[in-house]
Amino acid sequence: MYEIEKAYNNMSSITKEDVGFPDNFINLTREQEQFIMDLYFTDRNSIKIELLQSIEEMKETINDL
Repeated sequence: MYEIEKAYNNMSSITKEDVGFPDNFINLTREQEQFIMDLYFTDRNSIKIELLQSIEEMKETINDL
């Protein structure tokens, strides 16, 4: 959780202001905090899955060569 809070607090204030979020993580509503956490974890997992699939495809291509 600390990494998410640190990353959020390091984002530009203008970006957070544009989407209507407070400047500091501690001031997020529960819903906003959950959104940030879901975004953080969902995004990492989907990227990891896509990369693992790409690696497998590359291995198959190399084996075919």
